[in-house]
Amino acid sequence: MLSVHASPRFSPVRHWLPPWGLHACVRAVMWRSTVGMGLTESQRWGHYPAGPVCTISYLLQGSIDVLAAGVGHDAFSARQPVPRMSVMGPHSLPRSAFYGPEAEGVMLILYPDAFWAMTGVPPQTLGDQIVDAHSVLPPALLAVCKRLFEAGDVDLGVQRLFADLLPLWQQRAQDLPEHNGQPREWGQNLAPWMEALAMRAAATGWGRSLRQSERRIKQWTGWSLRKLQGSVRGESAFFAVMEAMLEERLDWAQIALDNGFSDQSHFIRETRRITGFSPEALRHGFIHEEAFWVYRAWAQLAGFQTAPDIVASSHFGLRP
Repeated sequence: MLSVHASPRFSPVRHWLPPWGLHACVRAVMWRSTVGMGLTESQRWGHYPAGPVCTISYLLQGSIDVLAAGVGHDAFSARQPVPRMSVMGPHSLPRSAFYGPEAEGVMLILYPDAFWAMTGVPPQTLGDQIVDAHSVLPPALLAVCKRLFEAGDVDLGVQRLFADLLPLWQQRAQDLPEHNGQPREWGQNLAPWMEALAMRAAATGWGRSLRQSERRIKQWTGWSLRKLQGSVRGESAFFAVMEAMLEERLDWAQIALDNGFSDQSHFIRETRRITGFSPEALRHGFIHEEAFWVYRAWAQLAGFQTAPDIVASSHFGLRP
């Protein structure tokens, strides 16, 4: 399945969903290009939320520098250049990046337990880090990713990636405790993946107490069950905001209540923790700012309408 969303206002972003046999491994592949956009310096920022997933990225053109996780997007903060081919581990804090005048890249998004199975690298060792892919990826996976990244046509490259990745995943999945490698339709959100992970942890090994299950989850993903639940709750709230914006019924207090937050203040704190922004600042950036492209792509991945459609229906005044 392929989705495209581009407008005269925002850079083009494309995403590909994995085939049936890779649903437990790959969340999505994303491509973005700012080539020919003529972006201003303020438009060259990108804001990434905290989350448990791991990514393998390749910069086809241009450059990208990242700020330390959790420091915001202060133009005077120290920056670190990102390797052309990089791996990003699970992030407990949001992170901002600054792109060169023209940049194009591809990103493979993996679930953390699948990343561990495919690489042998525990996700917790890469927490809040971005490293050179050559330092952590095994030769077989590195070769598969290079064929995607170096393909002349990105669409053809992604299809080739899925074809090459499937046998690697099937082989590695057999080694996962209580994982029979059978594909499952999870949809494009974290909740079903986390539920399956919890069930697998509970069914693994001799000790099946809650504490032992939680230890296994942290070993497999680098995050505690509680932390994963917070990320799932935050994602559900984000999708609820998308639905409310489309239906012109945005009510922060109701969204907080419907998604398991104790109150609106709790919802605002968690939104800041995951994204670095208040709910209202995030909504405004989603609609008006190039730098929030990740969130527009995230919404597209879940099947929501494109940013121009939402802008057209979001003329009302909103405050958290």
